[in-house]
Amino acid sequence: MQCFVRKNSTRIFEADKLPQLLYACKAEDDLTRLPCVMQMHEDRLEILFIRHGRGIHTIGGRQYQTREGDILIFNSGVIHDERANPQTGMSVYNCAVTNLKLRGMRENCLILDGANPVLHSGAMRKDIENLFSLIYSQLYARHEGAEEIGNHLLCALITLILKQVNGAGTLAAEDEDMLGITIKKYIDEHCFEELTLESISKALHISPSYLCNVFKKNTGYAPIQYIMCRRIGKAQALLLGTNYNATTIAAMVGYDNSNYFNTLFTKIVGMTPIKYRKCWVDRGYTEGARRGTSSTSDKRNLFNSYRYDDFGRV
Repeated sequence: MQCFVRKNSTRIFEADKLPQLLYACKAEDDLTRLPCVMQMHEDRLEILFIRHGRGIHTIGGRQYQTREGDILIFNSGVIHDERANPQTGMSVYNCAVTNLKLRGMRENCLILDGANPVLHSGAMRKDIENLFSLIYSQLYARHEGAEEIGNHLLCALITLILKQVNGAGTLAAEDEDMLGITIKKYIDEHCFEELTLESISKALHISPSYLCNVFKKNTGYAPIQYIMCRRIGKAQALLLGTNYNATTIAAMVGYDNSNYFNTLFTKIVGMTPIKYRKCWVDRGYTEGARRGTSSTSDKRNLFNSYRYDDFGRV
């Protein structure tokens, strides 16, 4: 039976502006044991597909209990935090995309701001997983033309995912606390500068205790914990994407004391900054790599294992 293409089909991508694949990653359970701490990319979006297991993902300040078959959308400029569920583990595909411009959306966004970033693949699961697998295998094999094939497969993947986006809901506006959004916006803009709870409170004209209560209610993090995780997340990206040494990176993310930075990084990530970088270099990963491995068998509650004072230093 022949199937014909409709002549008047609607174009998804803006004319002469097709998305470009930056990298693809396949991470098994042993590679997702370390947290990927508060990442944000201005120049790309990321799409993650959970193949097996479950995860705990914080996207745009909201926490989601994610599961097998879920598709996670990390729009450009949106902070996201990734952890495997310690009881089930998690294996994933993910890819990074740039040059994406959909009608009515800002660049490098697959969903509208305020839309639910966690979609379930449903009946499309097999097709979506197969497309991720094909994209990854093409880039991994490095055959001639692999990049072009990957880009065309990416267009197909995005088109399928958009079918799931159209059936997803929007996060309820009444659940958003505007003061919490204001606090988070201020911290995000200044988190790599010298910040204290008192300086934030003074800038926003509210008491430190009230600021802590509102912020934690909205994000699940105390302000100091949030700043700390943002800085370590940036450090992870710099360790994998640059050749700067650990001391320089510590200063770049707001820590003049490199020993304190090393201690903090090890508490949160599970290994020292140098070991974290070496782990990826030994595995042959490039700038696109996102995770590491560790001999530590139990990574439960890494964030909560660091005991800090809400009113203490970052």
